[in-house]
Amino acid sequence: MSMRPIVLRCREALREGREKARVQHDRGTPGMQVSTLLADLYDDVVLDVWNEAIREHATDERLSGLSLVAHGGFGRRDLAPFSDADLMLLTTPGAEGLAKKVIGDLTRDLSDAGVQPGLSIRSAREACQMSWEDPVIFSSLAECRLLAGSLQLYSKYFLSFRRGAMRRRKSLIRGVVEARREERGKWGETAYLLRPNVKRSRGGLRDIQLIRWIGFARYGETELERLVKLGALPEEDYSHLRKAYAFMLRVRHELHFREQKSQDILDRGTQMEIAEAWGYKGTEGVLPVEQFMQDYFDNTRNVRYASAFFVDDARSRPLIHRIVERVLSREVDENVRMGPTHVWVPKKELERFAASLPNVLRLMSLANQHRRRISHRTWQSIRYAMQDREPLPPDQETIEEFLSLLSQPGRLAPLLRRLHELRVIEQLIPEFKRMRGLLQFNAYHKYTVDAHSFRAVEAATDLQDDKGGMGRRYRRLDDKRLLHLALLIHDIGKGYEEDHCIVGARIAKATAQRLNLDPPTAETLEWLVRKHLAVNVVAFRHDLSDPEIVLAFAREVGSIRRLELLAVHTYADLVAVGPGVATDWKLNLIEDLYKRTRRYFDSGNLPGSPDDPEMERQREEVRRRLEANSAAPDCYRLLDQLPLSLLGRGEPEHLAEELELVSEKPRTGTWTLCTSRFDPRFKATRYTVIRREVRHAIGTFARATGALSTKRLVILRAQIEMIGDLVWDDFWVIDPEFPDGEPNELRTEEVAQQVCRLFDSPEEPLPAHGKVWNTEADREPARVNVLPKQVTFDNQTVDRCTILSFFAYDEVGLLNRIASTLAEKRVLLHFAKIDTHLDQVADVFYVSEEDGSKLTNRERQREIRDALLGAVGQPSCDQPLA
Repeated sequence: MSMRPIVLRCREALREGREKARVQHDRGTPGMQVSTLLADLYDDVVLDVWNEAIREHATDERLSGLSLVAHGGFGRRDLAPFSDADLMLLTTPGAEGLAKKVIGDLTRDLSDAGVQPGLSIRSAREACQMSWEDPVIFSSLAECRLLAGSLQLYSKYFLSFRRGAMRRRKSLIRGVVEARREERGKWGETAYLLRPNVKRSRGGLRDIQLIRWIGFARYGETELERLVKLGALPEEDYSHLRKAYAFMLRVRHELHFREQKSQDILDRGTQMEIAEAWGYKGTEGVLPVEQFMQDYFDNTRNVRYASAFFVDDARSRPLIHRIVERVLSREVDENVRMGPTHVWVPKKELERFAASLPNVLRLMSLANQHRRRISHRTWQSIRYAMQDREPLPPDQETIEEFLSLLSQPGRLAPLLRRLHELRVIEQLIPEFKRMRGLLQFNAYHKYTVDAHSFRAVEAATDLQDDKGGMGRRYRRLDDKRLLHLALLIHDIGKGYEEDHCIVGARIAKATAQRLNLDPPTAETLEWLVRKHLAVNVVAFRHDLSDPEIVLAFAREVGSIRRLELLAVHTYADLVAVGPGVATDWKLNLIEDLYKRTRRYFDSGNLPGSPDDPEMERQREEVRRRLEANSAAPDCYRLLDQLPLSLLGRGEPEHLAEELELVSEKPRTGTWTLCTSRFDPRFKATRYTVIRREVRHAIGTFARATGALSTKRLVILRAQIEMIGDLVWDDFWVIDPEFPDGEPNELRTEEVAQQVCRLFDSPEEPLPAHGKVWNTEADREPARVNVLPKQVTFDNQTVDRCTILSFFAYDEVGLLNRIASTLAEKRVLLHFAKIDTHLDQVADVFYVSEEDGSKLTNRERQREIRDALLGAVGQPSCDQPLA
């Protein structure tokens, strides 16, 4: 069926108009001007279709009862290239029949032309009533304008709507604020999400619109300029909002033009492309994309602050609440009163009080100590005063009040965020300014450096009421300000070329001097920042059953006090990275390392060492279980041969079962056993693969990883042991088919049979890998992988093996390719730990030559490194080997 002429005409007009807008955008024309150009284009197209729709009804008197109204973004005239067009056909009761005919033509022709219309027919009464009941409808109709039809009908409706909104301002404001909170919950509660929705994430365009909607409910005005003139919006906030509005409109236009459709998600690949297209060059230690996103977050932060302040100003508490607060209040400090829920400064003292930074910090410290909120009026005066205050180096009184604030958990993190909003923290710690909005360009971190730091402080203070071991450790800390300060600045060294831990330690030392900390506290702060990744490295990448590893870590830590500080710091840092990162697996590894190290400090015994009485008790418990089952003599022979590392990682009953299964197998030929059990500590399934080989086959581990990954299992850790002619491998895995816990017996049996079949039929090729990983990294193109793949060799940490570390971006079958490459190079594996951070893996292998010696020859190391890099698609390079 051929297109109607009106459709063809409008379709061509849209194509030409969008192309003109694209040219203007590419030339750097401000976002609002491009939006205006697009709004004019949409106006022309909609009016053309409207005129065609009413042409045959030109003499119908009922036309005087229709008004075509643009609302929402179309009403605001801040359209993006492929925005929808929200339209309401306002009608009188007598014109409803005509309205239905007209709206059918409008919907058909606009859709065919390439505009997605959101069309509705409403009487003035219906439109108002629905707005009072639904905040989303109210917010859209608050920004409306007449496109065509009866001016008289529209004017009467709008006047009634405006008056009705102002009469219902309290309920409407509550409604739009709650609706916006729900939307932020879906799209991002922080302005610092690294994959933000330009429109809906916190600090996005929607928060600017929220100010407009509240302005309409309170004052009958949506334009920000009018709100400034009415005294409702501070001049400085208005300036920030205008700048952010222009920037984010331009970003949104860029997204639409690139995708040639409606698109508001700013993913990491597009961030890189925009940074390049807009001419960002980067600076020392900061990539161009990170520089672009700092600008983005700077704008969203300002929107967030202005919007939150405007919302607080609009929401007054009920009179009875205010009366109760005042009546039950008492003076808790000079010029500071405290009620059941808030602290505040009396009005007559407020102006002088708010201009003093020590006073402000004292008030915040009191609010933190008593877990009270600062009243809106008091905070309003502080905010205005701090904006006008000239930044000065802190005096001793200011420093003491800041340290006092840091000493209590309470509501510390929200108060620190407020200090960050006022740019006070960077007056006390000048280097903190560089962290503002600094992007961490990977899928591991979900927040900017400053947002991550505040979340780390919050994760620590939340432990105050935690019933677990980490909560007890936090409450035992006698100087919590040291921990809180370390968490605040632990990543302050990011954004430099040098290792951020080393840079951060230097800044921590300077910070301690600036804050006049005593020498022992200053030294511990510097150490804590320098070593804040030490627990992660040891717990996630090394064999904790190895006494050498625990001893080296204990020596590095040096004392129980530092161990407890570092353990709590590591926990808070991990929790603050992002949702789903602090898994039970990782938290249990941290707990395991803490307990092993604490036991060494308390008793001098290293868990897993030959002198560890626990190991002998474990062996005897296995022996008793074998005796109770009247096990075969071969079981006892094998038990005596079990290495301490294997003995220490299994429950006695499970080890006894496995020994009995092995004893039932022939002592000649080759065979394979595969058992499984769920490990509730880590919420992971442990598969044990035991294989007898006539001669040792180096590729056993590679075939095992291949068999497991073809069943879509995500391998977290692997441990390899040789006991005579037996290969005894353990794999801890997560099964994506059972994301909430333990797989059923049918599934584990299926996996076990697959493993045995592939081992017992070595000529059978491995099945194709299924899709194993299901993370945000899957949705990102390879171009966002900005860090090089790396291979390093460590011959210092343990005596018996070389530690080979491999860093790469995660992809299907990666571990199997690594293992296969090591097998091809005749490298013997003893232990493996797979540390996956959403899109990145840092795999650690304990390896040796076939004769058991370490990999010390530099040429041999280079040969293995180049082979591994080649297996993952990176050519050989001149990376350092250690």
